Amino acid sequence: MFKFKDTNLPFNRRLRDSLTSIYGVGFQKSSYICDTLGLGLTFNVNKMNSYFYEAIVVFLKYYYILDDRLKSIVSQRLHFFFENRRIVGLRLAKGLPVRGQRTHTNRQNARNLRHMFSKSVNIIDSKKSDTKKKNTKKK
Repeated sequence: MFKFKDTNLPFNRRLRDSLTSIYGVGFQKSSYICDTLGLGLTFNVNKMNSYFYEAIVVFLKYYYILDDRLKSIVSQRLHFFFENRRIVGLRLAKGLPVRGQRTHTNRQNARNLRHMFSKSVNIIDSKKSDTKKKNTKKK
């Protein structure tokens, strides 16, 4: 069984398909990796030896940001949007589409991040309540 960080590569599948189980590697990247290393379309994981495994690991570590580091970069970016009250962060917190998609008939298809960032939504709500309190004190 070959393992990259915490992800086990499925054993009886093609290498291109099994590399997609790593967070941050899709079919395009896995195809590029296999083509660069000279591995064919039908190359299975069970045919792989330690040389190919090490070559793939070095290639992934040198050229790509993957797994935990990629997750932290994405979460930092989203927290930046939430904390600085950007329109992107506000629309994500409300569960609305961000990039100008139609909301009249396409309301259900927005990227839903409420389960991931419930704390960020609370931050936005608390900032709203703080601004309301400040406005009532001024009067």
